[in-house]
Amino acid sequence: MAGLGAVVALLALGFAPLPALASSYVIGPRDVLRINVYGQADLSRNYDVSDDGTINFPFIGSVRSVGLTEVEVAETITKLLARDYLVNPQVSVTVVEYRSKKVLVLGEVARPGPYPLSGRTTLLDIVTQAGAFAGSVTKQVSVIRPRKAPGPAADGNATERDTWRFRVDGLQAAGTPGDFLLQDGDTVVVSRLLSVLVLGEVGRPGAQGLEKEDTSILEIIAAAGGFTPKASRKGVQVVRTLPDGKEERRVVDLSGAVPPGRNFRVREEDTVVVPRGNAYFVMGAVRNPGTYSLEGGLTILEAISIAGGFTERAAPGRTKVIRTTKKGQETIYVDMDDIIKRGQRDKAIPLHEDDIIVVPESFF
Repeated sequence: MAGLGAVVALLALGFAPLPALASSYVIGPRDVLRINVYGQADLSRNYDVSDDGTINFPFIGSVRSVGLTEVEVAETITKLLARDYLVNPQVSVTVVEYRSKKVLVLGEVARPGPYPLSGRTTLLDIVTQAGAFAGSVTKQVSVIRPRKAPGPAADGNATERDTWRFRVDGLQAAGTPGDFLLQDGDTVVVSRLLSVLVLGEVGRPGAQGLEKEDTSILEIIAAAGGFTPKASRKGVQVVRTLPDGKEERRVVDLSGAVPPGRNFRVREEDTVVVPRGNAYFVMGAVRNPGTYSLEGGLTILEAISIAGGFTERAAPGRTKVIRTTKKGQETIYVDMDDIIKRGQRDKAIPLHEDDIIVVPESFF
């Protein structure tokens, strides 16, 4: 897992400089050429380029085509016909089937597989054909290009590779990495962009792409639009699922000019919750999860009611409150069924500032 100007600098996730634009398509073995000779219907037809790189043209025989452009092949045939057979021949050459140059598309696309390079083929052309824009998941695309080692071309050595990475949703505007030109042998890999969910008091809550592996919590909050004026920077929560499936919750202090938690690194699928000062946060199986203003004496029952109540899949009996205290993080389990169904209102605990209410879903 660099550039076409300032736009690419913002969107590209990779390392190698972008290649220069190709001037025209270079013909290869097994391509099919349409050759027209003005006024000569018998000579005007399709010609297959053989594996040895030539076409067999009437009168003049074998004509080398591999490694040449359409214009160069037309100039060669024109000279040979003019030498002994025709006066001022007018010849045009067009590639009608591109069989020699291909790229391989893999990953999160509707139609993976090899794709022919039909002349000036851009990254946007190929990912569109392959169906990379299907679905709502944010994706990234990597272009991997073998770099030949010095020495005879026949040895086929590709000791190094250039790699470029872009966000798929950044390819469609003019002048962006969508104009990146592909070459024969490129591999295009479309994958899900690793993301972190940022909720609460930030400018743009939602999933934020991890555009590099080593991303700090301050960088991911900046990507989400930064803190709002009402944010409580001291009690930022990070919810992380461990390999055994259990949840780990950390409190990260991002307050002050030099935040103590500034070096905390986020990981794929972390959830970062930025609470509101004098507020509480409700997440999980409620109808309207989010951040709410904490009024004096508000209880957990009232807070869940304000958040729209439980969904049909909620497990009220396993509700919990994540609370930050001077001694660290505390988890308080509250059986809401005792409160609602059994009338044990004394269990409806009052909330504290920055409390996070978590309502899990039922297993059944």
